[in-house]
Amino acid sequence: MLTYAIQRVGYDYKQTDPQGETNLIAFMAAIDAFPWAEQLAQWDEQQDGPLPTLVLQNESDQRELWISALGEGRNLSYQLQSMSMQMRKGFFGKAKLEQDVTVVDESSRGEVDRLCELFCDGQYEVFDREVARLAARDSGD
Repeated sequence: MLTYAIQRVGYDYKQTDPQGETNLIAFMAAIDAFPWAEQLAQWDEQQDGPLPTLVLQNESDQRELWISALGEGRNLSYQLQSMSMQMRKGFFGKAKLEQDVTVVDESSRGEVDRLCELFCDGQYEVFDREVARLAARDSGD
């Protein structure tokens, strides 16, 4: 089941307001309806705490996609954070569950739409590959 939450300016880094169940179309509408300009103006005044963010979640798959807008008006770009729980080999070959976070600094709305579609469809292998490609592009690798 997909859900989403909102993180507003002035919240603690772990504080969000759950918004309930969602699907791709409803989540894309939430991105369009979110008061990005107002929230970013408040953040510019405070310059403290998290940016305003929408969080797409699939709790059963232990995955989240955090989306923040940057810029103004039609010049918005997006910062993305992909979070998942992955099994990693530890000492002595014993695997343990660890949080994996990848940040993409700037993405176009088309890239956001594509990643949301892959996430909502549960196509995590392709999603992870796309996020890694965008993160590598940002780091110049």
